[in-house]
This record gives sequence, structure tokens and C-alpha cells, in this order.
Amino acid sequence: MPAPDKKERHTATASLFSLRRAAFCTYLLGFVSVTFATGQNAQTISRTVVVNSDPPGAIIWKKEGRDYTCVNTVTPGTVELTFHGANDLQKIRLRRFGFPGKNLDIKSTDERIDAALGEPAPKSFLTADDAPPDVKQLNSILKTEFEKTLLAAPEAFRCVPFELKLIKVMKNKDTQALTLGAVINLDRSFGGPSFRSASHAGIEEERRQKLAQATLEGGIADLLAWLRHVSVKFPDLKVIIVTCMYSGTETSLHTERVLTGHMEGKFVTKHEFDVKTDQYVQRDVYEQQWVSVPDDVTTANDEEVEKSISFIMPVAEIPDTGDKKAVSDAVFAGGKIVLSK
Repeated sequence: MPAPDKKERHTATASLFSLRRAAFCTYLLGFVSVTFATGQNAQTISRTVVVNSDPPGAIIWKKEGRDYTCVNTVTPGTVELTFHGANDLQKIRLRRFGFPGKNLDIKSTDERIDAALGEPAPKSFLTADDAPPDVKQLNSILKTEFEKTLLAAPEAFRCVPFELKLIKVMKNKDTQALTLGAVINLDRSFGGPSFRSASHAGIEEERRQKLAQATLEGGIADLLAWLRHVSVKFPDLKVIIVTCMYSGTETSLHTERVLTGHMEGKFVTKHEFDVKTDQYVQRDVYEQQWVSVPDDVTTANDEEVEKSISFIMPVAEIPDTGDKKAVSDAVFAGGKIVLSK
């Protein structure tokens, strides 16, 4: 068989190169396809995590969207979490009434998490050094009662979306009357849509009525009933004040000075020296300039602000039955409801 000539050898070499290049491209395409598919299908990991707290008895809340939802599990206990990829984090919150809440980040590899809740009611029962001795003694008694009832009962206010910020006995400087005051922080989810809708009511009296109803139904009526029970330990105590703090939005108007402008032009007569004619000549030249125009622009912006609703109740007006509806009716009948300005 005769040897292939130069042209045939060149054609064979080109065909072999084409086959190799096609095979290499096929390999690359296959590699890219696998990487792309892996990136598009993140691995979902479900894990049961053991949660402990010091002290025990905290309720586990799981973050869903912007809010935390009570899973109604007491520590030590377990919570089921779903992770979207190995690097995903899930958030939970431990809450026990009277203690500061604790936010925790859980990794997909965590099997157990331990957390300390901190000192109970850290801002409570505190009095100034120069406070009257009887006020100091009353807050000492209140602290003992608080520890004996609420702190000894993890079930108290089990899944309510609020936390105690402080509680103490105070004396009015002018009247010397004793007041039992408590400050509560409400979660963003507190009261649900009805509370948020009430907070945006345009008429103040309607806003006060609806906000108070939603707040009392959300657990504050139960708190007032408990405070009524505690007030029995203080015969001279006449008034209970519960202030509920929450984040809300309000629309505010902002006015700022802005500059707008436009180009203006006109013909200007100029006398210029012409070197060719060795004399001055007159020319009409069109000139433009930018003209700035100041203007006041007013915009409406929604801002998140701290708001409050306070319930001021004479102790004698709070029913001792502990019934939530009876307490709510008593607040509207004999109490004072104050909204933050």
C-alpha cells in the first residue's frame, strides 16, 4: 500500500486535532454542568438540637421570618431546625419571665447548646442610696415575693411575647403615695395584626381603645392580676402602673432645600480687534449659562420609633378573681390608659 502524500497526512492530523479538541470541550462542558447544578441545589439539613439553660425552665422560641415563634418547649429540651446548606445559621431565643431573654445562633453541626440567662430582673428592686429606708425595705420584700412566686414557677407567662424589664416599689415625692411599677418590653409580633392595625388608627381615642384591648388580651391583664395578688403584701400600696414599650412606625414629614436648574442663553454684542483689518469689529455672540433654582421639597417617611402604652390602676379596682376579662373590663371602667406622645 502506497504511503499517504503530504496533503493526506495534513488532513489526518487536522482530523485528529479536531477529535481531541471536541473531547476536551465535552469534558469541560460536563464539568461546568455539574458545578452549576450543585450550586443550584443547596443541601437541606434537618437536625434536632438539645438546648440547655442556666437556670432551666426557659421556653424555646424559633425565629421564622422576622419574628420568633414559641415552640412551647421548656429547657432542657430539643428543637427541630432546618438548615439550607452547611454554612447556614438558624436563630432561637430562650425566654423565661423575669430573666433577660437570650438570642442564640445555631450552626448545622451543633448537636447541643448551653446558655446562661443572666441575673433575674437585673434592673428591678434597685433604689438610690439616699432613698427612704421604708422604700428600700419594701423593695426587699418585693424581691422576696418575686422570687417565691414568678421565679419559682417557669410556667408563669409561658408563651407570652413580652419580657419584664423592671419592677419596683416607688414613692411619689409630692403625695408620698406608694406605687408598684413595672416596665414590659413587647415583641414586634405582640398582638399580631390587630395590635399593628390599632397602632396606626388615625383618631387618638380609637387608637387608645384598640391598643389597650389588644395589649390586655395579649397577657397584660394576667400580669395586672398577678400584681394585684402581690400588692396584698403592701397594705399602703394604692396604685399599680404597667408601662408597655414597643417599636412602631410613624410617618414624619421632612423638608429639604434642593437645587434644580436650567440653561439660559442670549446674544451678547462684543467688540473685538481684528488683526487682519487692523481695526475693531462688532460681533453678536450667543452665550449660555447655568441658572440654579432653589426649591423646598417635602417628603413623607416612615420611621421606626419607640412607643409605649401605660395602664394606671387603683389597686382596689382590680378584681381579685384573676379572670382576664374581668380585669380588662375594670381597666376600662376605673383605670387610666396613657399613650406615648
